Amino acid sequence: MTAQEYIQSKLLSLKEPIELQVIESDKLEAAILSKILSKKFRKYAADQVAIDACKHAIHIAVSKKTPIKIGLLFGGNKIWRIDEAPEVDWAELFSLMYFVNWIRTICSVYEHGVEFGFYSQDVSIERLNNVSRSETDQYSSSFRVLLDWFEEYLPDKVSITYGRHAEEYEDINEYDEEIEDAKKALFDELGEKYPEMTDAEKKITEFNVRLKPGQANDPDWHRKVELEHQAIFRTKTLQPYLEDDSIIRISAMPFSGYIAVGSTKHSVAKFWASAGVLQESGDEYLERVLSPKQLEASRFEWQDINLGIKGKNFNRIRVLKTDN
Repeated sequence: MTAQEYIQSKLLSLKEPIELQVIESDKLEAAILSKILSKKFRKYAADQVAIDACKHAIHIAVSKKTPIKIGLLFGGNKIWRIDEAPEVDWAELFSLMYFVNWIRTICSVYEHGVEFGFYSQDVSIERLNNVSRSETDQYSSSFRVLLDWFEEYLPDKVSITYGRHAEEYEDINEYDEEIEDAKKALFDELGEKYPEMTDAEKKITEFNVRLKPGQANDPDWHRKVELEHQAIFRTKTLQPYLEDDSIIRISAMPFSGYIAVGSTKHSVAKFWASAGVLQESGDEYLERVLSPKQLEASRFEWQDINLGIKGKNFNRIRVLKTDN
């Protein structure tokens, strides 16, 4: 089986009819919760904050007979460290396929379906990680093109949306005012100090930030970036999204209040900070999402492929050899 044949078969399976199980009304919310928290898709234990929020969001949807809402707040750019940047690649497609397989299980017990929403923090990333507006625009544009193409493979009563924090503003300069106000308030709360960071947290910051000339000369540069990172979640325009209690919040990695589902069945790396690959597995393949470091350590060959997806990253794919 070629890589193209494998991906096509997986895509076609996504839109197969979903058999609806008959669930007694007093057990419906528990059945939905069980599907959402299934260990088949959840990569880490969910804390009580996440479970309670999930139960509440389910109750809202069930009482209104509306779709379950799932939201992924994410970085909104392809990490600048890989050649695939600034556009989406197989990592985004494989994550979409993975999320839809998860969503299908929810739809098997809930007749009103699921609405899955990506929400890009692109405007924050531009300042935080020194990424240009043109790069975040290209990423969002290519993601929306991918979603338009992918719509053909969605099962009934499943929808996927894509929003941008940047599009909440009539004048994007308003964000600068918001983030500066949020940073000052947080700095004051910390006793006019920058947040403390572990060595591991500093390494993550070093991975994400494309340093400006001279930025690393400041001994506090990591902590200044972290101050802005924490302040993002206090910006005024982001609050309506963060306070919407009808959304079940998910993430790739574990955070309090979020369901951590990773990016594919075999990967936890963030799709926007990684590249998608296939790994040989007998006569088939495994969909994986690899960080730049994982890519460097991998042995692979390229296979040509044409699924009709527009963009610079979809005419070939890395195939990992079985000894990886």
